[in-house]
Amino acid sequence: MTGPHRPPEGALDGAAAALSSLCLLHCLLLPLGLGLAPALLGLGDAHGPVWLHWALLVLAAPVSILALKRGHDLHGDGLPWKLAALGFGLMAAGALVHDMGPAEQILTVAGGLIVAAAHWRNWKARHPA
Repeated sequence: MTGPHRPPEGALDGAAAALSSLCLLHCLLLPLGLGLAPALLGLGDAHGPVWLHWALLVLAAPVSILALKRGHDLHGDGLPWKLAALGFGLMAAGALVHDMGPAEQILTVAGGLIVAAAHWRNWKARHPA
């Protein structure tokens, strides 16, 4: 069903991938910015506060769930769900090991890439070549 209140098919996958990619950008760009300008920013935490990790997850997860559900209803492919669960699990693990060395960045980046791959797979299953 389409209508004025329903986004076009695939739009949610794009939005969900973009939101989950915020974790990736945060993890890669914030430490660089803080490393270049710690005196200007006045922040001692090189990766930002741990609540920011959780806030990004809370923002990205509902959009991902809605996009994946809509896609699954159309194509029945369960792989995007499995990939997204793995990716969000890795990002949550990254938040849990906040400030405990490089594991935080590795887990967050890997999780963000896997969630983005889940939405790419969901989109491809909706639009087979």
